[in-house]
Amino acid sequence: MSDRYVIPLSALAGVLGLVSLAAVSMSGQTPASPAKSTGAKAAGAAKAGTPPRTAWGDPDLQGTWFVLTDVPLERSAANAGKEFLTDQEVAAADAQKGLNPGRNARSADKAQDVSGAYNAVFNSVLKTGKRTSMIVDPPDGRIPPLVGGAPAGRGGQGAPGGRGGLGLGTGPGVNDNPETIPQSPRCLGVPMPFLPLNTLFAQGTVMQVVQSPKSMAIYMEDDHAGGGNRVIFMDGRPHAPSKAKFYLGDSRGHWEGNTLVVETTNFSQGFRGSNIETYKMIERFTRVDANNLRREITFDDPKTWTKPWTVVVEMGRAPDQRHMIFDSACHEGNYGLTGILVGNRKQEQAEKK
Repeated sequence: MSDRYVIPLSALAGVLGLVSLAAVSMSGQTPASPAKSTGAKAAGAAKAGTPPRTAWGDPDLQGTWFVLTDVPLERSAANAGKEFLTDQEVAAADAQKGLNPGRNARSADKAQDVSGAYNAVFNSVLKTGKRTSMIVDPPDGRIPPLVGGAPAGRGGQGAPGGRGGLGLGTGPGVNDNPETIPQSPRCLGVPMPFLPLNTLFAQGTVMQVVQSPKSMAIYMEDDHAGGGNRVIFMDGRPHAPSKAKFYLGDSRGHWEGNTLVVETTNFSQGFRGSNIETYKMIERFTRVDANNLRREITFDDPKTWTKPWTVVVEMGRAPDQRHMIFDSACHEGNYGLTGILVGNRKQEQAEKK
């Protein structure tokens, strides 16, 4: 694939191992001992429900935040009707992760052999979360049914037809030209909604928030997908005209008590098959205490889903003096993209013979 994977993933995995209380020890069969956190000192002595404030009086959400545990997006059939796992079930799942670090996992299937050619050195293994799904509404933990006539959504983020979206490109003709190769090999940056859909590769797990009175910035780091800089305007300006489309959408925020509410529209690509003309995201960021942030996201598209649906992502704060985000520099040494294009030219030549 590409040498760009090696340094970023190992560095990010190491960082998460230092700052996250959720890391699972891969050297033994028991979870790693919790590290002492100094984040409270850096953030101020904030009690639950009374977050620290910025110099201009807004709740202070600044800092580097990381996903605490591994939680699936949708609830499995095995956990139907159950919102939380028991302590025993969590312990059993974590023990299994320690027993199976995935070292040198090979497969007779060529595609699976290449895509799975990463051992535990490159992985960031998080503890199992107690929630059985990130989705909290509907109560069954599942994405609502599609509206009649709506196209079936892809299993991940991406543009219509699978072109230019996240992934490795498995559709017909997707890998023929650089303009249509999916997001990941092209290093186009982090897509929205930036969910931790693959915590093993630290995807969607780390973000840094910076605030000012009239705007906020969120830097999102997503290993081999590259980083993304998101701007949220807080000055009351309206959304951009509907014909203007943005890779990370057009975000407008306001405060409701101690919660930051952000509405994002004008996406240039949908999420799970959504219609970019009617799809919007409503996020609610709440600093629970000095070291914990709750990110709640509602997905709303009346042309795609029969009703809106909401996920919850719980994040912890990294101590300022111990942590920095390592830029993945995704396109540096990007041999994967070259190899894809060379392979397709060879295939075309073979088909002409």
